Amino acid sequence: MLRRILTATIATTALGLLPLACHWGPPVHQGPIVLITIDALRADMVGALGGPPKVMPALSALARSSDYAGRAISPSSWTVPSMAALFTGFQPWRAQSWANDRAVLDDRFVTLPESLKKVGYKTAAFRSNYWLEARFGYAQGFDLFQYLNQGKRAVAYLEQLKGDREFVWIHILPPHAPYVRRDPLLDRLDEIPPDLPQQIKPLELEPYADPAVPLPADKERLFRAMYKLNAAYADTMLSRMLEALKRSGQWDRTLLAVTADHGEEFKENGQIAHGGNLGHVLVEVPLVIKLPKGFQRKLALTAGRRVANVRVAPTLIEAAGGTLEAGAAPSFFQPFDKGALSELYLGNAVNRFSLVDGDLQLLWESHFGKPEPDYFRARYAGIGGQPQPPLTEPAAAIFNRLDKQFSSVLPLTGLPAEPPQLSLWRWTPQGTVKVEDPQAIQRLAHQLKNAWLAANGDETALGRSIGKQPHLTPQQEEELRSLGYVAGGKR
Repeated sequence: MLRRILTATIATTALGLLPLACHWGPPVHQGPIVLITIDALRADMVGALGGPPKVMPALSALARSSDYAGRAISPSSWTVPSMAALFTGFQPWRAQSWANDRAVLDDRFVTLPESLKKVGYKTAAFRSNYWLEARFGYAQGFDLFQYLNQGKRAVAYLEQLKGDREFVWIHILPPHAPYVRRDPLLDRLDEIPPDLPQQIKPLELEPYADPAVPLPADKERLFRAMYKLNAAYADTMLSRMLEALKRSGQWDRTLLAVTADHGEEFKENGQIAHGGNLGHVLVEVPLVIKLPKGFQRKLALTAGRRVANVRVAPTLIEAAGGTLEAGAAPSFFQPFDKGALSELYLGNAVNRFSLVDGDLQLLWESHFGKPEPDYFRARYAGIGGQPQPPLTEPAAAIFNRLDKQFSSVLPLTGLPAEPPQLSLWRWTPQGTVKVEDPQAIQRLAHQLKNAWLAANGDETALGRSIGKQPHLTPQQEEELRSLGYVAGGKR
């Protein structure tokens, strides 16, 4: 009897010490965590960040009332590398997911939902975008994994949150093309073009991905208006989800983050849509973070200074008391002032890199082979277009030559006989301005190289190994093309 009493007393005493032990380390969030990612959303669509006031009122209102709201830098300029980085906390090269044939998340990486499950979180996902399906590894760590569609199931799920350790990820596809006419949202446009179509498909955008093809002013007006309508639609979806979260009664207890995987371009850097370069409007995205009410840990962020959104997952994991993987980006709770790195691989014989530090952006282009004259026409053919005159060889042959060259060359350094091309740009409210400052260029080039090596390890050529790519049915390939992706080839 005495032994049982002593055992119970020791156990009770030990349990009583647990709350004290928690105070020895950083505060740990015990409530819901919600991450909402919006596809292809430029930062300048958000009124609270200096964009048009009527397009995204819900996101703007959230930004004005949150603990941090600003313009962040995406890890790349299209979904596959950017979302892999957001889910792992690793830059695209290290995450090993940066091309169509390397689009599957390596199951050796511990993803954001898996890290949160380790510390007791129930996990649910409501995803859109073809690349984020279970076959590409995005179901890892989720107890519930469903298609978002119009968002009704996500809204219902958020409404029933009880304040426990639950993680919810929602990926909203708009404003990603196809751009659909949204008549109920026309009043969010400052100017309504009289000839708005019902839909603009990626196939209609693709010809203007070629820098040599100018975008007529009337086309640009239509494309931009339709894009804004779809940004507005994304905002209405976001609004429904935020309202559902408030109805649950768990708003104050929730750690909420909203960001985008990349932006969208309308010839600001000579191309269109996304994935063609690392220009300003493609890598600058919104980032909003709302901490739980009374959370004792503060974000180590400076208002107005751009940060890398590859740090979002480490922030959520660290807040929940989880352990970051070795080499992952630092969380937003940690001071970090070395700029934001972006990566884009396997272009037309070129890899592209960007370092944003304050208002300066260094662009680094390394060459791994000989550019293909028919590269852009092959891309157009790859999503179902009929180039005129017709290609003289299959598009796959063009992409395969580039792949072969790419695999044998150091990704950052490029060909020994062709030094990387460097350019420096200053971002201003009126746009980007080229800066001719050799010393600043060399300083930031050194910073970019060090950032790449620190994030990705020693530079080595890829070799012929490729990532896990599931076999795609004709229907699945058509889904890819409908979003503007080359089935079985490059972006």
